[in-house]
Amino acid sequence: MSDSREYHIVFLASWYPGPANPLLGIFIRRHAEAVAIKHKVTVLHAVSDLSMKEGEFRIVKREEGYLREVILHYGKKSRRNKFFNALAQFRLLKKHYRFGAEKIEQWYGKPDVLHLNVVFPLGTIARRLAKFWKIPLVVTEHWTGYQPEDGRYRGFAMKRITRKTIKKAKVILPVSESLKSAMLNHGLNGNYQVVPNVVNDAMFVLPEKPIEGLKMLHVSSLDDAQKNVTGLLKQFVQLKRLHPNVELNIVGAGSDESAIKRLSNELGLTFRGVNFLGKLEGEALAKVYREANVFVMNSRFETQGVVILEALLCGISVIVPNVGGIPEFVNSSNGVLFDPKVENGFSQAFEIWLQQRSNFDSASIRNNIQARFGQAAVSAQLDQVYQNLFKQC
Repeated sequence: MSDSREYHIVFLASWYPGPANPLLGIFIRRHAEAVAIKHKVTVLHAVSDLSMKEGEFRIVKREEGYLREVILHYGKKSRRNKFFNALAQFRLLKKHYRFGAEKIEQWYGKPDVLHLNVVFPLGTIARRLAKFWKIPLVVTEHWTGYQPEDGRYRGFAMKRITRKTIKKAKVILPVSESLKSAMLNHGLNGNYQVVPNVVNDAMFVLPEKPIEGLKMLHVSSLDDAQKNVTGLLKQFVQLKRLHPNVELNIVGAGSDESAIKRLSNELGLTFRGVNFLGKLEGEALAKVYREANVFVMNSRFETQGVVILEALLCGISVIVPNVGGIPEFVNSSNGVLFDPKVENGFSQAFEIWLQQRSNFDSASIRNNIQARFGQAAVSAQLDQVYQNLFKQC
């Protein structure tokens, strides 16, 4: 195994983009693309399809260079009893992942490494597949649930599955130091190495010319419990009084979208400084980054914040909260950090940014982020992880 390009890595994905949600787990696909620069990667993902009856399934196979995707769509039937429903859904997952694993071995051969992305709910399945293939298990974790501000890491089943999976893993790869600390605080001890998210440095590029005025951009899932967009809008009212020309474009869609838009209307902001652009992806998303001169966020917690990295790759300075993994890459050279627990913390940070905006150098901002989070940089880090697994072979 001296040639790293001969490694066959199976990516087991708890989340993955699909027709129903093209942005779900997009960062997992970007990791797979980065690994596929040097290794053969097969993504295995199973997802229920509401248009299909229980017992029905279809398998979709896609190949693009060294990256292959094996996606299973299956029908399911919900039971009234929560326990029996959860048990039935797990059995369906196990059945389809086992079938997918058999097809992968048939089509592409036995893998060298099983790389699980997000422990829950696939931890048990990952352990069994790693044992079946007799190969090392690697875990990448993105989930905010371990952080105390989120609090979703709870319940006997989740904790048991997570503990056993982390214990089995040869190496655990959280995307930030903050996430690593949160996992360790839950007693999830193991061999940790931080490997960050990948940002598409080919798509998110510098604008052709500097953007004039005060044009803010916010991109998120509009999950208000985490992103606190309503708090951002309330502070924007104050900014609008002091700076009448300031504009805020909001990109995203989610369960709280209607409530957020309703508040914007009540505050008299919609089309009077605040514009909702809906869900954007690909080049359409990259374009709105390049049309802003500051990226803003008011989150209560974050593991890393890929959208912040995308903005920085476009050379845009940021005003973001000092939470989670954000201060690991945001500093005075590329933005302003603030405490989201402080009343008017964002609006105060905006005034600081206004005074310092001429000091931010777009090219330097981009270069520094690309060197750490660009595809080539993260590909090299993941390659080294796999190389270390086989040093004793």
